Amino acid sequence: MGLVADFLIHAANLVAASKTSGCEQIDLRRAVSAAYYAVFHLLTMAAAESWAVPTDRVRFARLFEHGKMKNASNGLPARIDKRLGAKPSASDVAIGDELKFISEEFKALQDDRHIADYDNSKVWSYTEVENVIIRAHDLHDKWLPIAKTPLAMGYLLDMLGGK
Repeated sequence: MGLVADFLIHAANLVAASKTSGCEQIDLRRAVSAAYYAVFHLLTMAAAESWAVPTDRVRFARLFEHGKMKNASNGLPARIDKRLGAKPSASDVAIGDELKFISEEFKALQDDRHIADYDNSKVWSYTEVENVIIRAHDLHDKWLPIAKTPLAMGYLLDMLGGK
């Protein structure tokens, strides 16, 4: 996932550059945005990779909308519990827990990106932005082992906004 790694590297580079660029807040805000977009593309590209027509995968990934993805994340805990049923395996429970973490972090990173892009009253510290980047890395690391599971694929399908 080259683009995802590129966004995360770009975010870290912006934090480093902000110390000498003279554009500290702009660089820090763009770093927050880049960290979110790493996660956004991680999830949309994971969904698109399962699309049967390789030449349409980029187009498929463009179907995702930020608001619908957040709504799907808001409703994920209840849907996971329903999908797991009465007697889930320990493995499925663990995957469900990871997805709940991922959905909470996705929402928080999206909120951070919104603040960074639109709330000019917010002054970002290096520590806050570094924590945003770490959280994006953590989400990435938790996603990869479960990405192809039925529960994770269901989450991605939910993110398209359909019922």
